[in-house]
Amino acid sequence: MPIALLALSFAAGCDRDDGGAGDARAGARSDAAPPRAPVRPARETAPAVTRAGVEEHLSALQAIADRHGGNRAAGTAGDAASRRYVSARLREAGFRVRLQPLRFPFFRVRSARLAADGRALARGRDFRLLTYSGSGRAAGRVEAAGRGCARGDFRDLGRAAIARVERGDCTFRTKALNAQRAGAAAMLLVDPAGDADPLRGTLSAPGVRIPALVLGAEAAGRLAAGQGARLAVDAVAERRLTHNVIADGPAGGGRVLMAGGHLDSVSAGPGLNDNGSGVAALLELAEALGARPGGTAVRLGFWAAEELGLYGSRHYVRGLSAAERRRHLGYVNLDMVGSPNAVLEVYDGAHRIERALQRALPEPAPLEGLDGGSDHAPFRRAGIPVGGLFTGASADGPGGRPRDPCYHRRCDTIDNVDRAVLLEAARAAAAGLASLRRQAK
Repeated sequence: MPIALLALSFAAGCDRDDGGAGDARAGARSDAAPPRAPVRPARETAPAVTRAGVEEHLSALQAIADRHGGNRAAGTAGDAASRRYVSARLREAGFRVRLQPLRFPFFRVRSARLAADGRALARGRDFRLLTYSGSGRAAGRVEAAGRGCARGDFRDLGRAAIARVERGDCTFRTKALNAQRAGAAAMLLVDPAGDADPLRGTLSAPGVRIPALVLGAEAAGRLAAGQGARLAVDAVAERRLTHNVIADGPAGGGRVLMAGGHLDSVSAGPGLNDNGSGVAALLELAEALGARPGGTAVRLGFWAAEELGLYGSRHYVRGLSAAERRRHLGYVNLDMVGSPNAVLEVYDGAHRIERALQRALPEPAPLEGLDGGSDHAPFRRAGIPVGGLFTGASADGPGGRPRDPCYHRRCDTIDNVDRAVLLEAARAAAAGLASLRRQAK
């Protein structure tokens, strides 16, 4: 669909089970029941987090996307410009900033065309590219190759043929590589039991050189074995370098209280709710809390390539030693906290984090079940207590309408962000973190 805690009492035995049936990224809605523990509304006073501040950051991120092809996707110029902006503002706020490099599999489709016996098919409705598809052109007859899981499936394939394979028995990557080794010019994947729309799928990583496409049910009927086809794909599939932005505020002691959210957008749009809203909230939090010396250390993480598979947060957590993991008292995730038809929810995570965020809100918030869809997941798997705020993605909100109708779309611009909801979430995050920081002294 994208803090922290305590003092010495924040041992593993103090946490509730983090399990839950929802998905904090995909917007799986939890029941709007009150939190388990009673709360005293608005008990915590938020540090100086202002609407003007969050709007300034949103405007800067929108301008970056406008200057760089309409998005801020990982590995692009918009990604690098977003990183420079965030780093500069964090340094101004008194944080020590370091960039953590990581490589990730980049994929971008420049163009993709497919025709059946001279009739053009529509990308998205009739066919899709498998993520990390290769590029190229092909024209000729479609030839069946079974499931495509064994080299023998391609035994009768003509030279430079367009191979048609069925879903099942092995990975899409195995099918595509077998087709490539057999000399096919392209691969068409069909799902015999599939829906009308072509499924979304991936080849897992770059390395396949030929075009690899998935057909919807109608297109699969038009492109049966023996039918003529023509296709042209121009895509980039390669490993690229990006960076996490890690920022530490002035503090004493060896323990760390952490908050974070992903910096990248999808390639389809500028990503101002997903996740410019979380970035704006974190920057305001930094400016409100960062220069205050003493106490438990505050660390902020702006994660790279979340939209492609949580690459940044997984890289950070994987690099922590066992001792460093124990230093992390908790992690609060801010991902999509300004949805236009919002239901402001608190992650059903570690109890102390959940309670601190609930106490910082003006009224009790429903709980959002945890799943693996955002950057809290690597921390949770590593045994670090997690929490967070979320206002919704594609799930229904008030009036039965999607909480964010522009989720992962071009229209996720600055006009898609509810500033009042974002300000409430940013203030709750700042106040909750301040409370937890005091508890951890």
